[in-house]
Amino acid sequence: MKYYIQRDLNQYGPYTLADLQRYVAQGNILMTDLTKSEGMNEWVPVSHVIGNIPIQAPAPVYAAPAGTVYGGAGTVYGAGPGYAGAVTQAVAGPVPPDFHWALVLLIGIFTCGLFWWAWFIVEAAWVRKIKPESKALLFAILALACSLGSGFLRGFLNALYPGEPHLFTSLFSIGGLVLLFICAFTIRDDLMDYYNFQENISLNLSGVMTLFFAVWYFQHHFSRIAKWKKTGVLDPQG
Repeated sequence: MKYYIQRDLNQYGPYTLADLQRYVAQGNILMTDLTKSEGMNEWVPVSHVIGNIPIQAPAPVYAAPAGTVYGGAGTVYGAGPGYAGAVTQAVAGPVPPDFHWALVLLIGIFTCGLFWWAWFIVEAAWVRKIKPESKALLFAILALACSLGSGFLRGFLNALYPGEPHLFTSLFSIGGLVLLFICAFTIRDDLMDYYNFQENISLNLSGVMTLFFAVWYFQHHFSRIAKWKKTGVLDPQG
């Protein structure tokens, strides 16, 4: 049976009962949050569903005595002085597309930007996987349609009326750019919502970086989250 979670008018899920137990144990879901299964008509507190079911504590992650879980001397992120190794483990949950942001940049250059469009849609589609109500994929597809439509329309009008300005095609281009920005900030908001409530890693995404470098900036964070999922080690945000 699948369960949905509601908090502050936002809905998340679906989750299995085991997922609910694990997220409650981790503190990502509160016993006071509302939940509803596929067969329930009304929302009830999470405590009504798992209140009588023992919650399994998450398995411990052993880090360096003087370190942190992430990396660098004297931090929880990695090895510190006297570090002799740490036991890490994979983290449950969806794994983002793991592809180095620099490769996305280079392939996009060699494909005249076409790969950037394709990868932006991949990112938006993955966000929808963790947050089904996300509109990012819709905005990405509309932005691409406006961009392609503007190019085709400009070529068609230039063939009919060579040398004349075509305001309509410019409006298409501007519309595509606006939709692209909306998509980028929708992805940003959805990622911060998910990774600060559902899987809390205190994710903080810069608005400036999102505005100018969205595709590569998001992929940088996707890669570090993917590493965390696979190894249990979360690198600093940078």
